[in-house]
Amino acid sequence: MASDISFEDLKNENVDLENIPIEEVFQQLKCTKEGLSSEEGQKRLQIFGANKLEEKSESKFLKFLGFMWNPLSWVMEAAAIMAIVLANGGVLTNLSF
Repeated sequence: MASDISFEDLKNENVDLENIPIEEVFQQLKCTKEGLSSEEGQKRLQIFGANKLEEKSESKFLKFLGFMWNPLSWVMEAAAIMAIVLANGGVLTNLSF
C-alpha cells in the first residue's frame, strides 16, 4: 500500500501523489493541513536541500554568437556582404548607408 513510501521515493518522484486521496497524501508526506513544524522543516531541509533552482551563468555575447552559428545565418551574412559589394561596384570605399 501507499504507507510504505519513503522520503527517498518522494525525492526521486517515484510516487504519483496526484492520484492518491488527500488524507493519504498527508500521511505519506508525514504532515498536516497546517504544514510542517520547524523541527520537521529543518530535517527535510537536510534531506532534500534548499528549494531553489540552480543558476547557470552564461555570457550574453556567447549566447548572441550562438544564434549566428547556423547555416541560415551564414547565407544571410554572405548575401549582405555580396549586396554591399555589388551596390558599390566592387569597391569598398565611400560606403554610404
